[in-house]
Amino acid sequence: MSTLKVDTIVASNGSSPATLTKQHAAKGFCHFNQETPAITTSFNASSLTDSGTGYGKVNWTNSMSNANYSTTTGNRGYNAIGGSEYSTCLADDNPYVARTASSWSFKSIYAGTSAAAEFDPSTAICSALGDLA
Repeated sequence: MSTLKVDTIVASNGSSPATLTKQHAAKGFCHFNQETPAITTSFNASSLTDSGTGYGKVNWTNSMSNANYSTTTGNRGYNAIGGSEYSTCLADDNPYVARTASSWSFKSIYAGTSAAAEFDPSTAICSALGDLA
């Protein structure tokens, strides 16, 4: 068995970073505040579009190879009524807005025993997994 120990992996030209186009790794992520709306930090996300309360779109700098990539999501909990905790969800906005290779449309909702509605989370994140174009 061989051991490979490295500090830096570069492209074959010796100076450019190695690309992850056909490997199983996240090709983009976006940590954002939908209330503002503003991107807090990101990789391969060029902008955030506010489409209304609870709705938006993350625009990728480099497009995915097609619209069938996977996303992972999360957002901050929401205390809607009287300090009660509600379940929250950041999810695809399908079938209302079609996912494209260059952007991911989402909706953010909270739900509890007495209420459910769209809301703008102050902290949310999504990751894109798949191949780049």
